[in-house]
Amino acid sequence: MLELPHALAGATIASKLNNPFLVFPLAFLSNFLLDILPHWNPHLYTEITRDHKISQKSKLIVFTDTTLALFTGTALALRFYPDFSKILLVLFSCFFAVLADLLEAPYFFLNSQNKYILKLISFQRRLQWNVPPTFGIFSQIIFIAFCFFLIFS
Repeated sequence: MLELPHALAGATIASKLNNPFLVFPLAFLSNFLLDILPHWNPHLYTEITRDHKISQKSKLIVFTDTTLALFTGTALALRFYPDFSKILLVLFSCFFAVLADLLEAPYFFLNSQNKYILKLISFQRRLQWNVPPTFGIFSQIIFIAFCFFLIFS
């Protein structure tokens, strides 16, 4: 799944709950649960194993998605101004919601062959329910809309 829906899941969890001991583990686990839903994202592992590099198109998608996730998560956190503790809760929840994917970044972008990263990639690949782009992006848009509905209700 793209990073934006993951970050929004974290923001949604933090917007509804206040206990960081509950919010952070739920946000982290949400990454794995969301990957079970039908979705589309660039197939970085396939590109690395097949072409020994990530395509420029996939890099652009990853950069755009990550930037959107960062700005959207920050904007949603700032919605709770002046409650600084709630702002931090939302920001850290967004971080924990994307952490599993961030831990994979050294393999994809720095050519790190760390055995723990490779185990995480293998585990996450087994969870993925990849579908064609049209349906996979649409399903993520629906999830994003659902998160906004929950956050603002």
